[in-house]
Amino acid sequence: MESCRFGLLGELSINDGAISLKAAKLRCLLAALLLHAGKPVSQNDLVDHVWDEPPVRAGSTLQVYVARLRNALGAHGPAVVRSTTGYRLEVDAEQVDLHRFRGLVARHDTDARTELGDLREALALWRGQALADMTSEAMRFEADRLDEERLVAVERRIELEIGLGAHRELVPELRALTRQYPLRERFAEFLMLALHRGGRSADALEIYRVVHRMFADELGVRPGRRLGELHEQILCGREMGAPSCLGPLNRR
Repeated sequence: MESCRFGLLGELSINDGAISLKAAKLRCLLAALLLHAGKPVSQNDLVDHVWDEPPVRAGSTLQVYVARLRNALGAHGPAVVRSTTGYRLEVDAEQVDLHRFRGLVARHDTDARTELGDLREALALWRGQALADMTSEAMRFEADRLDEERLVAVERRIELEIGLGAHRELVPELRALTRQYPLRERFAEFLMLALHRGGRSADALEIYRVVHRMFADELGVRPGRRLGELHEQILCGREMGAPSCLGPLNRR
């Protein structure tokens, strides 16, 4: 029988129809254990992830919820095992989309096309905002951390695609990303580079003017060094009449 698979990159999902888990607290408990897939999670951490305001006898209440989760998982799902400090869900990392995502992102293949394929496969695992149906403050913090991992992977995917010559195709996506994440300089940097390499240097310079003005108005600072250097390089290329005086972007 195929192993039960779980999803955290969206709402909590379970691919085994024999497992029914509707209670919000049980779903939150399962998600907290899945975040660490096969590793022990302390009782205190589990309490913090399940309750914003823990009950008076939080440890005893957690034990009740663990027992309910075991019953819900039954013979079809992984076991919840007591550890010295808390609990562990006996599940392989490959059974959880989050950990498959991290494994694909971490490969860093020396061949750009192979790495790009891994990143596309990893990003395709996302179904929306991570932990979308989890409402506790600790879970929302985890969701923000996971979204940052996703954005870093998106940045690397775009960097590779630009390096492989897909700059024109990327412009619409990059415009959308710079609108959604206006203070994330990497997306502005990639948009400027994509426009410049597509023969639209004036548009690239306009992006810099917009970002520069926004940073000054909202943060009282200038854009970072990388963006400033790219701006100067584009000016250099335009004044020299050359298509580009840019080398490949270095990885961070």
